[in-house]
Amino acid sequence: MSYISRRNFLKRGCLSTAALTTYAPANELKRPNIFLMLADDLRPDGFGALGGVVAKTPNFDAIIRQGFNFRKAYTMGSMIGAVCMPSRTMLLTGKSLFRAKNEASTDDPATHTFPRAMKEAGYATIHAGKFGNSPKKITEEFDRSVDPGNGEGVADAVIDFIRTRPVEKPMFIYMAGPEPHDPQYAPDEFYAQYKPEDMPLSHAFAPYHPFDNGAITIRDEMTLPFPRTPEDMRGKLARYYASVAYLDAQFERTVQALKDAGEYDNTIFVIASDNGLSMGEHGLLGKQNLYEFGGMHVPLVFAGPGIPKGETNALAYLMDLFPTVCDLAGINLKSNVDGMSLAPIIRKESSDDREWLYTAYEKGQRAITDGRWKLIRYPHIDKTQLFDLRRDAHEENDLAHQPEHADRVRAMLAKLEELQRAHDDPFSLTSETVQPAAWSPDMLTLEQIQFQKEETARCASNQGWESVKKK
Repeated sequence: MSYISRRNFLKRGCLSTAALTTYAPANELKRPNIFLMLADDLRPDGFGALGGVVAKTPNFDAIIRQGFNFRKAYTMGSMIGAVCMPSRTMLLTGKSLFRAKNEASTDDPATHTFPRAMKEAGYATIHAGKFGNSPKKITEEFDRSVDPGNGEGVADAVIDFIRTRPVEKPMFIYMAGPEPHDPQYAPDEFYAQYKPEDMPLSHAFAPYHPFDNGAITIRDEMTLPFPRTPEDMRGKLARYYASVAYLDAQFERTVQALKDAGEYDNTIFVIASDNGLSMGEHGLLGKQNLYEFGGMHVPLVFAGPGIPKGETNALAYLMDLFPTVCDLAGINLKSNVDGMSLAPIIRKESSDDREWLYTAYEKGQRAITDGRWKLIRYPHIDKTQLFDLRRDAHEENDLAHQPEHADRVRAMLAKLEELQRAHDDPFSLTSETVQPAAWSPDMLTLEQIQFQKEETARCASNQGWESVKKK
């Protein structure tokens, strides 16, 4: 059955003390439903309403335009190439990067995960999406947990849950399908909407990254040949936005199911992504970097009852979602989470937010920003970058070696070390053995070139998520 016919058929037929988690008595009025829509590899400008100039996402846009947008939201980082796993672990535990892994593996009843907290507050819960990039113990804590394999199947599962869940309970929907992760799956009718020649390249597009960031030949970076060409990059962009449009169509179906059930007006939507993605910026294609249009910067929007329209540049993490949702839903959460509630910022009760935000990738990349100034440190090659994001949003002009910024670099490196200690980061900003920084495609081995050919072919095919889910 084609996508269109199947669709018609379905239409008919805050840092706190380490105390125990406690909840207020259930209100007489029903709590709001929570619909957390987590995309996979969605850039912070991935939807039309967020700045995606070619994105056709009317259903996400309709909700985003009436919601509250965090323009400076991030996942804290990853110590593995699959950034999605630690990102989702942090989101589901409220813990920071170097603490979330231990939290995800515990059976301590006093340690509350996101789904456990929502269930104890009286919610019916569902996890619909990929199993492989969330901790198994946590996904099993949802009332229902399914991995249908693609966006349409994920939407089917959510729709079925909306129709069959206990009507006396509010819903916590965690919709986390595989799109638009490569191979950027979509039915052919969505690919037909995007022509490569119409795709604009990033301001920071480059044929390849000019130095070895420690992840220069990781699998994600091998899905197009080196050097990157405008033609190849436009082809990948066309597939990417077709997959985003397909995701938008599936989201529309779930929103309609809420309306049909009379639950739409009592639903708070949280629209986010597990991580961002480079699409040609600085010659990169993956999420294993700390640039703004790279791995850690994500979209984050709240919308629904009690949520004003607006936006902020307050610094936020995905691990803030757990305490924020509890706050918005009237759940008195007191737990040893590292995330902070963003609800006071959303409600405009407070403009206070983090002064600094820290991100990390494996041992070789660390970054710090106050929202304007951004410093990235690469210990293995003894390199530091400094960017003024207010004037240089795409990080094209490195100021680190300009004499007038020497004091700023020293101060930010000291602050970065301070934040590393605060987040239990055990790795140094220096290396005893400094490696060569220079890199070019001429340094690829024959084996790497062959692997690149295979991955490029795989990601240009329409095989769906199954072709790369184990990569």
